[in-house]
Amino acid sequence: MAEFRFIHAADLHLDSPFRGLAETSTTLRDRLGSATFQALDRIVTHAIDSKSDFVLFAGDLYDSRDRSLRALVEFRRQMERLEDRDIGAFVVHGNHDPLNGWGSEFKMPSNVLTFDGNVAAQPVIRNGREVARVTGISYTKERVTDNLALSFRRTLGDVYSIALLHANIGRQSGHADYAPAPMTDLVRAGFDYWALGHVHTRAILSASPPIVYPGNPQGRHARETGPRGCFQVDVDSRGGTRLKFVETDVVRWSRLELSIQDHSRMESLIDGLQDNARRIAAEFDGPTVLRCRLVGNGPLHADLQREGMSEELQYQLQDFVDVESLRISTGSEIDRTGLKTEPIVSDFLSLVERAQKDPAFRDELAESLSPLFRKRELFAPDSARIVEWIEKAGALGVDLLLRK
Repeated sequence: MAEFRFIHAADLHLDSPFRGLAETSTTLRDRLGSATFQALDRIVTHAIDSKSDFVLFAGDLYDSRDRSLRALVEFRRQMERLEDRDIGAFVVHGNHDPLNGWGSEFKMPSNVLTFDGNVAAQPVIRNGREVARVTGISYTKERVTDNLALSFRRTLGDVYSIALLHANIGRQSGHADYAPAPMTDLVRAGFDYWALGHVHTRAILSASPPIVYPGNPQGRHARETGPRGCFQVDVDSRGGTRLKFVETDVVRWSRLELSIQDHSRMESLIDGLQDNARRIAAEFDGPTVLRCRLVGNGPLHADLQREGMSEELQYQLQDFVDVESLRISTGSEIDRTGLKTEPIVSDFLSLVERAQKDPAFRDELAESLSPLFRKRELFAPDSARIVEWIEKAGALGVDLLLRK
């Protein structure tokens, strides 16, 4: 078996709008507006510099069913760069960019092979010899709920076989259940590598065979934190597979949660915020956008309730990071022993603690809220958001119950 190298990328969401940044600088907004394109440029540049043989794009290249013209033209330009170096590209489309959307007929260079709505296998030819085979399928419409993995079967022969699929494998939370399949279906299919897309968080679901989500190459909002990129995959002469993560993000999102418990004075809290912001900014050579949350109970809680305090604290961080939001979810100092003589408060705190510690009870609370989100056609909040709401409700509830 010949040695070769390929790049596995997914979920580019080219020309995606960035949310929650109305108050940021014009310079940052402009940079964010081009960030998905720059991330693609970094993928292609790495493929060229690393002398990769081909690139896989596992769905959601574009952000919407009807592609923007800017995204189509830029993707074609980047594929032409690969074509100039004789690097092939294999593409499947997912729920955001199905084949029935506008722009799907936009002509790409000859090195780009786009799979249609039927499972098919395509050879990877290098120097006149087949070194690998890629099997894939594109979404023909946005909502695909069938288990597409059941249609994937490795073809006969000893050539290295790759499956390219946009799907929710193992029911990953926080993502719509498109083309859902259990891990066992993928393992049984016999492929050497599963190149997945759809889940934006990088994950290696299995090492043997590798079943891999590279995540998206550029975080688009405050829930897509940390390094983003693609995988470089090296295959040796025995079919062994080695993965290397390659960072491609241009702007990085980060979160900071700071307790006020150890800060009795406002200047101490500001120092703590700035020290953390300075540390976070130093971790990435580029703009960092921060979502910050103050938590805990302490004497500063009353001062933090003053009008405009969130904006004032954000201003103190502007020399280090761009702040997407600063939320205050703090509470008054609580003497829990003394509160035992306040039955209503004590019962309320017990309920809050149960909600924080008992996942089943939290699920009940989330289910009771779900009709509100279905009515507005929004995704139900994830567990982290539910916990945040419980903490904030607990602090507010105690304040109200103790108010004289």
